Amino acid sequence: MTEEWLGMEDVCFITGDIIPKNDRSRFTREFDAWVSERGQQLLDNAQATGELEMNREWEIIYGEWYAEDASAAGREEEWYR
Repeated sequence: MTEEWLGMEDVCFITGDIIPKNDRSRFTREFDAWVSERGQQLLDNAQATGELEMNREWEIIYGEWYAEDASAAGREEEWYR
């Protein structure tokens, strides 16, 4: 999701790079930080290869987002019943 309040100096928590304005970044409440699309790709790849458990911060972010997505899916399922 592209967030309107991203500033020119918002930095990705994962990559350390400045997040471009049109990036579909995602917020992590656990670390009060933004993660760029590239950072999200790195998290997904780490999860797919089993490397996620080697980085506790990434593991926490992945868990946070997994729970949020599962909750949203549950609410959506209830809506369409």
